[in-house]
Amino acid sequence: MILVNLHQMYYETQLIEECWDSILAAKKAAPNVEVKVKMCFNQQTYIEKPANILAKPSDFFNRHFDHPLFTDPTTEVVIKTDKDPFYNIADWRREVYDPEAKYTVWGETDCIMPRDFFAILDQIDIEQKHVVTFASRPMWDNSWDVVTHKDLQGYSKPCQCPKDDHKEDCIELLEAPLKYKDYITQKELDEFNDKSGDIEITQVPLKIDGSLVCISKGFDTPFIAPGMHFVREDTCFEHYCRIKNIPQVCVKTRLKGHNYKAPHKRIGTTATREDDIFKQYADKSIQAMQTFLQEL
Repeated sequence: MILVNLHQMYYETQLIEECWDSILAAKKAAPNVEVKVKMCFNQQTYIEKPANILAKPSDFFNRHFDHPLFTDPTTEVVIKTDKDPFYNIADWRREVYDPEAKYTVWGETDCIMPRDFFAILDQIDIEQKHVVTFASRPMWDNSWDVVTHKDLQGYSKPCQCPKDDHKEDCIELLEAPLKYKDYITQKELDEFNDKSGDIEITQVPLKIDGSLVCISKGFDTPFIAPGMHFVREDTCFEHYCRIKNIPQVCVKTRLKGHNYKAPHKRIGTTATREDDIFKQYADKSIQAMQTFLQEL
């Protein structure tokens, strides 16, 4: 069994249909693979207040309730509201892991899947604990080349930006046919992957971004710091794997469609990552990560 977990904020719902359609298409392409989906509808407004004071976060989800993925009996839905303590994607990814599932997959609302995603995972046979990732587009700097699709190599350069701050895009001036900030549709993703040839899976140095991370069964938990709510949970997981000597393999010939700069990624709120309240919560999560890793 493969479990896909999805944490979705109310302001991301413009992307839900594309995301859910992609999961369904990948399930259809692997009819003999058992796939379950567990999703969180997060209506909390601790950080992101609705731009319209009369708007209800729950309303953003309502129009999706007749979608085939939502009505599928193998889909489970959890709802978080302001009646609950602050809860976000790092909490969800820490808690929603099935140690008996072949893989637990970190879905993201802005990420579409290769059509043969589940079929590939079903065929991988690695006995030890491990992480599977799918190929990325050129990102930020050449340290990400190890997980970049084999046909998109050679477009990144060494980072010239301040540490952990890529506001000045390292690859902006390079002529990559597909960069991480380019929007890609499911049709375009499928066409690109159809031309990519046979499946090539390679062990790579640990380099993890949070989209479509596939965590094998048998992991000890937690692998994300308790007290970590959001931001850098993928960094925390990468360091955890490094400390525990857990390998990463990458499907280098199948591109994932992670749309960092998707149109309408944030609707119904004017809140941004530059707001003081965001930074306060983010700082607490980073501190929790540092404590957790030091104790490991």
